[in-house]
Amino acid sequence: MTDSADSILSKLVVSPQTIPEGMVVEHMVTSPTGEIANPLSRNPSMRSARASTSRPARIPTSRRSSRRSTSGNTSISPAHAFLSSWSRDRDGISAEPAPEPKPDDEGQAIGTDNEYIIGRTVNQGGFGVIKELHTISDSGGRVVRAVKIVRNAIPDKDAGDNEKAQQELEHEVSVWRHLDHRHILRLHTVFDTDFATFCVMDLNVGGTLFDVVRNARTNAGDNGGRKGLDPKLARSYAYQLACALRYLHEDIRVCHRDVKLENCLIDMSSPDAGAEGGILRLCDFGLADFLNSDAGMEDMSPDELGTILPPSESSYLTASSVIGTLEYASPRGLSVNRKLFETAGDVWAFGVIVYALCTGELPFRHPMPSKTVELILRADWDDNALKQAAAGSDAVIELVKGCLEKDIDRRLTIGEALKSTWFEGCREVDGIAWR
Repeated sequence: MTDSADSILSKLVVSPQTIPEGMVVEHMVTSPTGEIANPLSRNPSMRSARASTSRPARIPTSRRSSRRSTSGNTSISPAHAFLSSWSRDRDGISAEPAPEPKPDDEGQAIGTDNEYIIGRTVNQGGFGVIKELHTISDSGGRVVRAVKIVRNAIPDKDAGDNEKAQQELEHEVSVWRHLDHRHILRLHTVFDTDFATFCVMDLNVGGTLFDVVRNARTNAGDNGGRKGLDPKLARSYAYQLACALRYLHEDIRVCHRDVKLENCLIDMSSPDAGAEGGILRLCDFGLADFLNSDAGMEDMSPDELGTILPPSESSYLTASSVIGTLEYASPRGLSVNRKLFETAGDVWAFGVIVYALCTGELPFRHPMPSKTVELILRADWDDNALKQAAAGSDAVIELVKGCLEKDIDRRLTIGEALKSTWFEGCREVDGIAWR
């Protein structure tokens, strides 16, 4: 018997989010602060799982990774010492002594040979922080990356919360380190110290797909009132995301489980990005897992299995409920009381994103979350809005219908979705991604 919407809602709690698009510091490119749930907030534990059939990307891990240790007797880095010299007044009298820097402070060095210097904060959350990271390439050029830092002892968190944060980060890295694709955010290396874990990744110069859709809605008046993206741009971003999912599903045998607009970073660093659009890179593998990792899942409790709703009922009153996990959940994902190890949910979420790119709206949305659940369970969405969109066509309508098919046996696979006539021409434009 299918659960009612109210009974389903009573079982659902918070979904972890780990993408670097949350509380954004003013000097960086803005993303929807105050509108999406804090990306570094964490929910109860996730089990680490590794697949023997995956192809490791050989991401190095080092314990000799920081100029600092947890000891209080460590020396100050040269960068910090230099910056501290500016605290003296004109008469050469020392100002108030600067506090002892933490190993994750700006100006500190990390790495096997202290080859990275931590820069300014990009994003921050309750369980971690994203900062710029500076190094020198083999050819002598300056390279700027990003580092995700999760302390082993997170301030203002109890021992249980700290343990859960470490388990979830370990799980995310256990999947992320195997991935190597143009349209997936790259993890370069991981430094594990007594103070924190440092995940070195590419720095995203731009926002997210959420930002792109939001900007299109804002500028709808310049587009005849249509809130969706330009047809060419909508097709390009949808194709890039489909390529990333095909790689995960078919090559690595991984299900992502949290495919949504906020988890699609858009790199706008290329010279023609303004005219042609940026490079999409899927991120946040906190909920991802290998498809052969479901042994013993039937016996686990709902709390252990994890769930999908935003942090609190109050979040439904903000834009985080509009572009949030609930609206991307599939009927099967809402109906079962366990974590699913299958790719069909990712394809459903992909269909939701294609619809949003074309119309500027989510297909399943209601002010009352219970009504949103009912819409999803019925697969009840407005195809007229898609027909009237600038990017609307018979081909894209057929694609979305195939992805939002309630019956998972009839739902498209991501490989079948990529064969849609809507994507004709994309393979020649973006041949590197088609693999």
